Amino acid sequence: MSEQKNAHLRRGSRWFVLLLKRQLKRPFLWVIALFMVISVLAIFYVTAPDVNNKRILLYSADENALEDSYSQKLIDDLLTASQKNDTIFEFERIESYDALIDEVTRGSAECGFVLSEDFDERIALCDTSDLIEYVSSNYTTKGEVARETVFAEFFEIYGKILIDSESYEIFGRDDFEITAWLTDEYDRLLSGDDVFNADYQTVEGIKASESDKKMQPVRGLVMILITMALLLNGSEKFYGSASCVSKALPFGEKTRFEILLYITGIIVPGITGFVLIRILDPSVDVIIDILLYIIFVMAAVIWTFLLSKLLNNAVSYMAWIMTFLIAQVIICPVWQDVSEYVPSLKPVSYLFPAGAYLRIIEYLTH
Repeated sequence: MSEQKNAHLRRGSRWFVLLLKRQLKRPFLWVIALFMVISVLAIFYVTAPDVNNKRILLYSADENALEDSYSQKLIDDLLTASQKNDTIFEFERIESYDALIDEVTRGSAECGFVLSEDFDERIALCDTSDLIEYVSSNYTTKGEVARETVFAEFFEIYGKILIDSESYEIFGRDDFEITAWLTDEYDRLLSGDDVFNADYQTVEGIKASESDKKMQPVRGLVMILITMALLLNGSEKFYGSASCVSKALPFGEKTRFEILLYITGIIVPGITGFVLIRILDPSVDVIIDILLYIIFVMAAVIWTFLLSKLLNNAVSYMAWIMTFLIAQVIICPVWQDVSEYVPSLKPVSYLFPAGAYLRIIEYLTH
């Protein structure tokens, strides 16, 4: 029995070495790896903000602005509004213009606002032209609403400046008591219900929910591309020299041969994908990341092997490849979690290696 096991191991080792050499000589393998690099980098650097993204960046170009300056007050008021949940947006100060552009371009932030270098001098003179630069990508979904929020805070400051600067023109004299009264009246109207009547009602049957989920486009795309490479590589069992060898083997050895065919075909794309994940999204401890990645790549190998057994026909197998890829993109939480709208799809996502992998990563990073 022991000799038989040793014989199987030696045969399996020879198959592995021969299949790996054969795979490394195939242009298809390197094209898949190159396509993975280009696709993942493109998604990482140019991506649409997800529907739950509420991050808005603020930057003042005046590096020497005082703490009580108008620009700092505007930024502080917006940050305070976020901290007190007076706004749906998560305003955040950023330290450089280039960093703001990069974050918005990558989709990490919904949009950004840059206060001009001479913001204080010009607003004091009631010059409002080009005071604030609005930065957004073509994919922003909430940028215009964020603009309204920023400009509402801006006009609170600007309204008081107008009162101070225009009281002489309005009343014919520069009177401190008139200015003080106008300021108090401005604050009363701004914070009270005289202008806007707030009528709060409880509406039954509507549940408001807020999701803090962070989508995993890099990890999700890598896992989907690995599945694609496995599916395409699996077509070899129907065509070419590998299919001839597979058909000539008894059931047990045929199974080992086909699994080794999948494993050797995924080594280069698998290593490429993991390097991309660690460079672009190192949000998980490296040891845990390695273990999870290996487990789910092997799970993808078994998943593809079982699928090829289920669709044991070359024509139907090739026809279903694109369907399974599109299904993974839609159902798995790569760019958007559709299970928030169709809860029944959440358990379905676990049927795909990419879906199960992303669900566990989501659990570990929240």
